[in-house]
This record gives sequence, structure tokens and C-alpha cells, in this order.
Amino acid sequence: MHAIDVRELRKSYPKKIPLPFRKVEWIEAVKGISFRVRKGELFGLLGPNGAGKTTTIKILTTLLEPSGGSAEVLGYDIRKDAREIRKRINLVAEGERTLYWRLSAYENLKYFARIYYVPKNEEKERIEQLLRLVGLWERRNDLVMNYSRGMKQRLAIAKALINDPEVLFLDEPTLGLDVQSAVFVREFIRKLVDEQKKTVLLTTHYMAEAEELCDRIAIIDHGKIIALDTPSGLKRLVKGEDAVQIRVRDLSFQGIKSLPWKLVIVKEDAERGTVTLRGHVSEEDLPKVVESLVKTGAKILSVEQKEPTLEDVFIKLTGRALRD
Repeated sequence: MHAIDVRELRKSYPKKIPLPFRKVEWIEAVKGISFRVRKGELFGLLGPNGAGKTTTIKILTTLLEPSGGSAEVLGYDIRKDAREIRKRINLVAEGERTLYWRLSAYENLKYFARIYYVPKNEEKERIEQLLRLVGLWERRNDLVMNYSRGMKQRLAIAKALINDPEVLFLDEPTLGLDVQSAVFVREFIRKLVDEQKKTVLLTTHYMAEAEELCDRIAIIDHGKIIALDTPSGLKRLVKGEDAVQIRVRDLSFQGIKSLPWKLVIVKEDAERGTVTLRGHVSEEDLPKVVESLVKTGAKILSVEQKEPTLEDVFIKLTGRALRD
């Protein structure tokens, strides 16, 4: 039995609130996706904003009713067995205030321990263990409103572990965190899988995060899974293709569209006025690419050959960068 088994899952939303005599337009956020997550696996859903990642997680955690298809979590049907699923999972939701800011960290975990019926004789020990685990024991009596964003996210993960879930869902767990906090969270997530044998489903739009953490990755775009494999397996899709990264200033967006080579913008620095382009260009064509960019008025700042990444896989599959 798999920890998660998704079959042709769909979700549609009405574009407008239906009124008498108004035709309802539907937006299909998830378009018949299928995948399985093994027990003890760290599985990633990688895709841009609006790809359907959060909708998928909300369906699997029984917060949303699917429009079609089916899914099981730990062998329980998401429609029929929502109560049983909720006992065995937990969720760290992106962009949602799931902590009580006017309570301390300790008071938050005590409250959620009662919500999840943690046995009274285990409550104190479990709270201390979790706060030490996420490095917040010394700040346990501070109000959450005085925590940094990184500390709040660590506490949110501790809160999600209070019921000792078999499956943990993490929706963009490092979004908006500073580098140090993001590193801590990533290392902690990996330890949950390696040492505590948790099953984790993670959504992210950070290529490096997915590659570093995940055992397998499903790339999702416009509500569809377009590729699913291990990080190394996905990168084999672009094996042998030269990845070139060019940093320029004064780029003409019309000029780049007229080029015969497929170059996409992967980074913009508005402060410096620079743009970073990436694409697959052969060694023979590279001088022509540089010359063509110069003719459009762009100033070349650097040209580098790069090892293929998941960004290159996404570009190959969709014809655009993940940021678009």
C-alpha cells in the first residue's frame, strides 16, 4: 500500500458567482493528475504559482472536495474517510496564519495537543521534545507575535508534528524565509524522513530546494503533471545539451523574441537593470547568439556554460522559465 494514491484527480472553480440567467464559466485548476507516494518518501510537487500545487494539497488533506477522480491517503478514501485521514496527517499551509500570535510557543502547542487528543501523560514531554527539536525551547514563553518569520515557520512545523502524523503535507515551507531559516527548515524536513521515517509531500517553486530534498519530483504546470521521476532521472531529459547562461543589460524584449534560438528569462534585477537569460545553445551557435543580442542593443555582462538543472528540464518541457 502506498501512503498516497492519486488517480485522475480534478478540481474546477466557477470563474464568476452564478446568478440567475448568468452563464457560469469554470476554471480547471487540477486537470486529471495521477501519482503515488511511497511510505517514507519525500515527494515533491514542483511548479510555478497557479500550477495547481496548493489545490492538490488541500484536496489530499480533505480541506477541498475534488470535482473528479479519486485519492487515498494511507488507504483511506478522501471523500468517505476524511475523519480517519485527519487523525493520521498534518499540514503546514503556505500563506495562512495557523498559529495564535498572542499566545506563547508553549501555549500554542499545548492548545493543539488538546485539539488532537494527545494523552495528558505525554503532553508535556512531547511539547518539550518538539520545541527542542525546532530550536525554540529557550524562547518557549515568548509571544509568537514577537517571533521572526523563520521562528514562526519552525513553530508551525512543530505544531504539525504534535499528533505524530504518519504523513506530513508541506505547502511552500520556505517561502519568504531568510537564507539561514530556509536552510534550517530544509535540513529539518530531510531529517524527518531519514530519521523518523515520515512520509512528506512538499510543494515548492524553488528548483534547488526540490533537487536537494526530494526523492522523487512531479513537475506540475497548468494543472497537469508533465514529468515525474527522481531529480537525476529528470535531468537526463536534458543530458548532453549545453546550458548557457547570459547576463545582459539594456535587453530589448522584442529583440529577444526575434532570435532563432530559444532563450528564456530566468532572473531580473531591477535595481541593477540586468537580465539573466538561459537556454540550450551549441558551442558553434554561441558566438552568433552573442552577436545577435548585441545587435538588439543589449550589453553582454557575462556568458557561462552551466550544468543542466531542473530549470532546464522545465524550459525544455514548457518553453518558458519556472518564474513565468
